[in-house]
Amino acid sequence: MKAINLAQTVNYFRQIPLSGQDLRFWFVAREGSPRGYMRSLLRTVNEPVKLLFVGHRGSGKSTELNKLAEELSDKFYTIHIDIRAITGRTTPEYEDVMLAMSTQIVIFCIEHNLVRTPLVEPVRQGWESLRDWWLQVVAGLPIRPASAETTISAQVKTLLGDIELSARQSSAAREQLKFQINQQMPDLIRHLNWVIAEAEKNSQKHLLIVVEGLDKVDLEAATQIFRDHAPTITSPITAMIYTCPLALRFSDHYNTLKLSFSEVRYLPNIAPRHRDNSPNPEGMATLRDIVLQRLEDRLIEPLAFDLILQACGGVPVWLVFLVRSAAVYALNRSEQAVIIRAEDARSAIKELRREALAPLSRRDLTVLRARHGDRRLTNDTDEQRLIYNGSLIEYDNDVQWCDAHPALWSLLEQADDDNPDDNGLD
Repeated sequence: MKAINLAQTVNYFRQIPLSGQDLRFWFVAREGSPRGYMRSLLRTVNEPVKLLFVGHRGSGKSTELNKLAEELSDKFYTIHIDIRAITGRTTPEYEDVMLAMSTQIVIFCIEHNLVRTPLVEPVRQGWESLRDWWLQVVAGLPIRPASAETTISAQVKTLLGDIELSARQSSAAREQLKFQINQQMPDLIRHLNWVIAEAEKNSQKHLLIVVEGLDKVDLEAATQIFRDHAPTITSPITAMIYTCPLALRFSDHYNTLKLSFSEVRYLPNIAPRHRDNSPNPEGMATLRDIVLQRLEDRLIEPLAFDLILQACGGVPVWLVFLVRSAAVYALNRSEQAVIIRAEDARSAIKELRREALAPLSRRDLTVLRARHGDRRLTNDTDEQRLIYNGSLIEYDNDVQWCDAHPALWSLLEQADDDNPDDNGLD
């Protein structure tokens, strides 16, 4: 399934992880991905593996995890939990993570009939205990229990859905829930693990919990969750994968937080160049394949294609953005446009440069200019922050190295008082 015109190109190039049919049509395997290793580990090890999955924001971690879930579907039920989407917060705390995880796992088990029916007495007592515990947690909140005429599992599902909604929509409700969960964390974990044990006991498959979104929230908030609460957030008695901000890999806390995980796996960016700035044919070929899986090559001029491949920096999310944006600029140039030209690519790159510049201070530009000059990677605090916001990109195709985002190169190579609004990519 490939775009045959620019209107389809706009719709096929969206900055979202591939899933379902799109995953099957458009997924491109990439060199250096740890997906195969993770798949073998999860299939082989009998104990609940806890994996920390690290990578640049926009590097394709979610797509790789969706592919992994597809490949493991005969052995695992995969429960995807996006903390940022569920909580609606950019500064979540560990209580938010545990609440989201508890509600999502229990609701998933109920919806997928992993609850044994008819309920024998010990199991019924377990569900009633779970329901009653949550009812006392939310006492005083405007949450009405489900009708007693429904099944106990249906009551629990309705209750947890209402709790999740209240926490997202009401600051007061969230604060009460956060306080109660903090005070009663051992009970929350006990009830959650009881549900997991029951689900796995009554199924031929295990559960795999994939927790995402913490690499997209405020860096300090993510740091506090992983640094201070890693043992708690990995307490569910089943296999787990957490996505983690790449910046934490270079922080002083990294060696401490990774102790709570079985292993750490890293997804490298796709390197269009080597550290000496010479082209990397393998990286360019992978980036080209990602684009050509979604559109026919007659829709983009060779020069426009090359400009986009270089400007994305090997980060898939920016590659997709640039193709989509260039297609829109082409249609804006002419409603009858049938090809993306170099001028359209330059307009898209200019737009990306403006976005990349927006959060940067003069000090940031000084750091980026230095790293663009020497391409050396350190654990400096400023560099961690610039990696986190995507201004500085790490590569692993030679020795570990970094460079400023290519959309910024023309600016960084100018004197401070020169005009930064250049369309080219030098």
